[in-house]
Amino acid sequence: MTGSLTALQLEATGPASLAEVMQEVEDLAQNGKAERLSPIPTGFSPLDEILNGGIRPGELLMLGGAFGVGKTIWALQVARNAVVADPSVRALYICYEHDRPHLFSRLLCLESAERGYREDALTLRRLADISLSGKGGGLVKWLRSVPRYATVMQAIDSYADRLILAKASGDHTGLEEVRSWVKDEVAAGATRLLVVVDYLQKIPVRLGALEPETEVTTYLTQGLKELAMALGVQVIAIAASDRPGLKSKRMRLSDLRGSSALQYEADVGLILNNKYNILSREHMVYNVSQAEAMRGWVVFSVEKNRAGRNAVDMEFQLDAAHFRILTKGEFVRERLVDEKVVLE
Repeated sequence: MTGSLTALQLEATGPASLAEVMQEVEDLAQNGKAERLSPIPTGFSPLDEILNGGIRPGELLMLGGAFGVGKTIWALQVARNAVVADPSVRALYICYEHDRPHLFSRLLCLESAERGYREDALTLRRLADISLSGKGGGLVKWLRSVPRYATVMQAIDSYADRLILAKASGDHTGLEEVRSWVKDEVAAGATRLLVVVDYLQKIPVRLGALEPETEVTTYLTQGLKELAMALGVQVIAIAASDRPGLKSKRMRLSDLRGSSALQYEADVGLILNNKYNILSREHMVYNVSQAEAMRGWVVFSVEKNRAGRNAVDMEFQLDAAHFRILTKGEFVRERLVDEKVVLE
């Protein structure tokens, strides 16, 4: 590792007396670098309160959930929230699922909805129609020329240089290349960096075709955790469910592929479920109309949290058409199904 990278690490490896640690913390404050020790908020409340401010340097947040529940929506929105809230933060979104233009389109839809637009809010279909119509010579140019969308572009311009979209390949973008991309950002001066990997099991591992999947997942999870610790960055990794987990009424951290490694290595374990799907039967029977309305809500379950409380359920409204989850949520009051015990 180069000297510039070593200088930007959260801390050097090896022993240090408590007195030396206290002096190191003081030196960071005196040099104006104390913010490197502070968490990066997700931008979601009360989730950030439960996480005691957000995700800390060196931490790995493992994100799981049912298919289509909004994992990528949330992860990309957190990356966007981080760079919007703090100009000292950069975010690197490494995606194995979508190309960069598609992620940009999602951000356009999100920002238009955040501006409070209703009928004029952008959707993928509207963006496709604009692109195909050839208006104004190109999508971005046309959006800048229309007053109601110019503000959307201004919002994106404010963080466009600090939100890095990396297209990854399940064939050749392995853990070493992920490390290289992160190191490049740190070496370029990113003292506060949020890294998102979408998703973990897509990272190719060349350890032999017959290696058990649990060993591969353990290798990848430990690698991402080591990356977070070594460079003092925050990492969010989306993880896929195993087959039994896909059939569970309520997905848990233990349902993720390679669950033992994920549970032990992660500093935060966050699982998303559609609220309607995990409501206790009593709500289905006695309040059918209200239960039906809950299809548009996502329950965030903090199943592991090294910085504070766990076993906490919060609910947030999903705006899938605009690829966002409303950031103001509440604690779940209704009874939810509880099929499994979480590994402590």
